[in-house]
Amino acid sequence: MLIVQKEIENIVASLSPTKTNLLMVAEQSNIDILELIRQSNDKGIKIAGGIFPGILYGREHLEEGIVLKELPGDSQVVTCTSLREQDIKRQLPNISPKNKSAIVLVDGLTSNIPLFLESLYTKYWNRLNYVGGGCGSLSLQSEPCLFSNEGFFKDAGMVIFVDEPSQTGVKHGWKKIAGPYIVNNTRANVVSEINWKPAFEVYKNAVDPYSDSPLGKDNFFEIAKGFPFGIYREGYEDVVRDPIMTDDCSSLTCVGEVSTNSSVNILSGEPASLIQCAKEAASIAVQGIEPSSVLVFDCISRVLFLKEDFFKELGAIDGTIQSKNKTLTLEGVLSLGEISSYGDGILEFFNKTVVVSTFH
Repeated sequence: MLIVQKEIENIVASLSPTKTNLLMVAEQSNIDILELIRQSNDKGIKIAGGIFPGILYGREHLEEGIVLKELPGDSQVVTCTSLREQDIKRQLPNISPKNKSAIVLVDGLTSNIPLFLESLYTKYWNRLNYVGGGCGSLSLQSEPCLFSNEGFFKDAGMVIFVDEPSQTGVKHGWKKIAGPYIVNNTRANVVSEINWKPAFEVYKNAVDPYSDSPLGKDNFFEIAKGFPFGIYREGYEDVVRDPIMTDDCSSLTCVGEVSTNSSVNILSGEPASLIQCAKEAASIAVQGIEPSSVLVFDCISRVLFLKEDFFKELGAIDGTIQSKNKTLTLEGVLSLGEISSYGDGILEFFNKTVVVSTFH
């Protein structure tokens, strides 16, 4: 359901008193989240959700509004307000065997995201199908972006355990143009050295032949959005990491952590390849089932790259879903990183990727 009202009373009136209300809020909506929490608590309405750079509804992407997804009323909402290892373990509950899916939201600009996902997977393994993404602002300023009946949080993670089976497709369509390289000096999401040289120098030398202008500090984001890193995964698409800035023309800051000694490629993309892979992700999500709803996490950087062609990506996803169930409407978000199990089953944090999940 798409909610366009901004008045909290009208938003709360749209919520179900018997369901768990997942609210995906576009960051330009100017919604008073604390008041939304207060009024929901006053009425005994169960809520959970996050603020994202944008939302998806049908074949449109919007910078204002709320996508409401009603989940079973007995869905369990768990907020990890601290992502330190000992705190994550303490905050994650034992779950009932009936749980089948987990919607995972995380502050997309915080540290320790890999630790959070590793802790989730270590505790629950493949008993759950995982789907989710990173909340936060396109300004890349750290602010509260996750909320539930318990409060409004930043530097946090959230898991919603849902008693519904789901099926997920994960694809991106970016292709290798250079590499492999060894990332030999990193600190969380900051890459300092590649092949024992300053990371910016290696990256610039690989990218400049494919760019219309030389890469520098001032134009870094505009050029780098078309040339992500790909962390090598044998037999599968690389796991994409999005370089977003350089502070000193030496190191590179990425969305998501890069481990020391990772083998990485430098990737590039063509609109046709990205759109085709979005369609393939949707095809995987509907294969062999009759979907009753769909939830999409599509990276905001794909919009920035595809620009006017992004509607083709949404059309490819929506058309594939509609071919299985014409009553369904595509619902989802533009995220700061995407979350799902992948390849050998390990729970991953992606960039520049499409995650399509269907519930059935």
